[in-house]
Amino acid sequence: MHESSPFPRTLRIGILVFDNFEPIDVWGFIQAFSIARFIGTSYFGDPPYPFEVVLIANQCKSGSAGAAPAPVKSFNGPRVAPDFFRDEALEEKIDLLMIPGGAGVYALLGDDHPAEKRELLQWVRSMDERVTLMTSVCTGAAILAAAGVLDGKPAATNHAAFAWVTGFGSRVLWDNVSRWVDAGHYVTSAGVSSGTDMGFYLVKRLAGRAVAEAAALSAEYDWHRDPEQPINYPQQAEVPSSR
Repeated sequence: MHESSPFPRTLRIGILVFDNFEPIDVWGFIQAFSIARFIGTSYFGDPPYPFEVVLIANQCKSGSAGAAPAPVKSFNGPRVAPDFFRDEALEEKIDLLMIPGGAGVYALLGDDHPAEKRELLQWVRSMDERVTLMTSVCTGAAILAAAGVLDGKPAATNHAAFAWVTGFGSRVLWDNVSRWVDAGHYVTSAGVSSGTDMGFYLVKRLAGRAVAEAAALSAEYDWHRDPEQPINYPQQAEVPSSR
């Protein structure tokens, strides 16, 4: 007789990586999921774990058999080796997709390569229909807004880049105070370290508070649990004005 697992199924967390993504947007977020363990198990225990994290390249697969995505360099930081090409992700089971921010977002949404931008935004819309949760950290919200998936929804983004990001989504209900915003299917965070706080919050939402609290303790991380409690950077981003 097949013995079923005593644990829920492992959820797959997918993260889009592109040239010049912000390192902490990705690795801070990843840490919350990678250190999480089911209740009654230990960090050094064998799988299954609550989450599996995979990286998705902003690159489509070539016709070459066995081709692998090229390494992707973060902004002023190390490279990563993505697990999937962007088009491959459409065929994979991804439960949560996160789009990070960083200097690279400006290039992705610029006017130098309009066809590539259209293809990326169409991919975002396609993935949005497949995943349970669509999330972003920092200026990654600009990509979601440009794709139109945040229209009519509350959302957060990097406070220092608030004026630039909000230009991509006049119909988005932007929040210029919170560190992250949960709008159901969409969960978005403000800048950099707030993405780590949002990551632990998403662990709580997906695996329960006990798992999230144990993960934060294992990481020795000072988790800011209240998204509306500002910390070190300015408490409120300035709303742009035409005057």
